[in-house]
Amino acid sequence: METRTKCKFVSLDKVTVETSQGDRFTLGLSGVIPFEMQEQHCQIIAALFDKYYQGDPSVIMGPILRGMYQCNCWASIFWYGPDRENERERIGAKIKSLRMERRMDARDVAQLADIDASNLSRIEKGKYSAGLDILCRIAAAMDCHLDIVPNSNRVNMAGHIIPENHKKWLITAKRSTFRLAECLEKYGEYHWQQSRYNVSLGDTIYIYVSEDREIKYRMTVEAINVRYDQWMVKEEEFWVDKERINQDESEVKYALLRLEATSKSGKLTEENLTKHGFLRAPQGTKELDGELLIYIERRF
Repeated sequence: METRTKCKFVSLDKVTVETSQGDRFTLGLSGVIPFEMQEQHCQIIAALFDKYYQGDPSVIMGPILRGMYQCNCWASIFWYGPDRENERERIGAKIKSLRMERRMDARDVAQLADIDASNLSRIEKGKYSAGLDILCRIAAAMDCHLDIVPNSNRVNMAGHIIPENHKKWLITAKRSTFRLAECLEKYGEYHWQQSRYNVSLGDTIYIYVSEDREIKYRMTVEAINVRYDQWMVKEEEFWVDKERINQDESEVKYALLRLEATSKSGKLTEENLTKHGFLRAPQGTKELDGELLIYIERRF
């Protein structure tokens, strides 16, 4: 199958992608892919980029990630970032843009920065990886300074982009139904039956454990609308009542929740939560806001 996107494995769990728009990314996978399966996975990833990528990187952890689940890939995308070569080109283009804005000749900048003019040319073209010292000297030559600034989108601990308008939710878990603590200890994630609730990629989920009468976990939505597949089979050992496992793809959709933090403060008990607007444990999913949300966030 011919694709416009180019994809290749650089290690057993890392892929580089060059889109038809010329953007390049490195994808970190959640598991290793055997050599004999890599070509097939490259074709799937490339086809998904062809279908969904139009210049917005947020689709990588959205429809592209979901597409990998639906195609029963051996591993999903765990993190992604710009390709190093792409970063060199971006930095070089920025240096050239600033130099042109200041109407400075490349040879003058090179002389002030005490580097060869040929090296400056290579840096501006993204062909040379300049060290911090050289970049600082180039910046000073143009009356600029270096700084570290956040991306326009926030990222979670796995490096995934989180939409700016993400929401905070509270859900209830019961050990009598599912041994969540054991699942999180072993895998650091689990699939939650999202039912009719409109959670979105990047939303924060706080989990209230009924038996403990306490909020114990903060998790991030890494994928939504996932159908029951081979990735969820590993979680079946934690179901107390195996008959509750619904594998009917036409009825149930799941959200993949990844563990971000565990509360050990002992202050998110029902008694303390009630003082800040907590009425009762939600039967389904409750969107958090106001004083209660502020109180919860400060305890993680």
